[in-house]
Amino acid sequence: MHSENQGQTRSYFIEPPSVGNTQGMTQAEFDYFSTLIFQHAGIKLENEKRSMLEMRLYKRLSALKLHTYSDYMRVLQKDTSGVELVAFTNVITTNKTAFFREQRHFNVLRNDILKHPRSEKTFIWSAACSSGEEPFSLAMQCEAIKNERANFDYRILATDVDTQRLEACGLGEYPNEQREDIPPLFQHQFIERSARDANTFTVAERLKQNIKFRQHNLIHYPEKFGIQFQYIFLRNVLFYFPRSTGEKVVRALVSQLQPGGLFFVGLTESLQHMDVGLELVDVSVYRKPELGGVCR
Repeated sequence: MHSENQGQTRSYFIEPPSVGNTQGMTQAEFDYFSTLIFQHAGIKLENEKRSMLEMRLYKRLSALKLHTYSDYMRVLQKDTSGVELVAFTNVITTNKTAFFREQRHFNVLRNDILKHPRSEKTFIWSAACSSGEEPFSLAMQCEAIKNERANFDYRILATDVDTQRLEACGLGEYPNEQREDIPPLFQHQFIERSARDANTFTVAERLKQNIKFRQHNLIHYPEKFGIQFQYIFLRNVLFYFPRSTGEKVVRALVSQLQPGGLFFVGLTESLQHMDVGLELVDVSVYRKPELGGVCR
């Protein structure tokens, strides 16, 4: 579905607002919605994204039986519970990814783990995990490593701002078309037929046992998890943010990366112009220097 060089995230599209009686979004409405998502999630939407925003928010208009974006503005303004703000954020940030997207990074991970064996657990953070394909791919790769290193143990933290997607991640259920993104050997080892739907498959329970899914907003910079991770994946996310915000996000995550640990971004992304204390070691892969400033 995604080759190694495909860096752009593919989005879910919904019925456009030209259908039925829904009126198009005015500039003032776009300004309101784009400011709100920036304040809440740090995502910067330029004016050329207006049609995309219309299509995504139309889903909320339809669900709430509203006819104008002004009506939806008022719903958000009166939303003292914050429930609709969560739904608003979810529908804008929802994206589709793939298993083993940008395969090169999984090879880098495997080689680094085998090159630097640890007696303690290895902790991996899949930040902005979307619909879960990345953390489950990481778990498959780690399970394969366990076949080579019996004492290797790991845990994966998978976070995203989208609460609905996180609930779905817990099920580990995906359309059958996505099987082709998984290496044949891993399909045999880690994929099971869904008992609920013949058009879907589920990932093996032993993968789920090593993954913790949790809601996390990347621009909540002070939030810490009390873990120093050996590997952090923040891939195909930074293009959502203005550069200054993206640098703050990276700095916050790097503060939770163990010295000598690796930080992965998307193949089309770069930290070259950010002062975040990392050194490039592979394509879109950075290492945090060991104490004393020496990369291992």
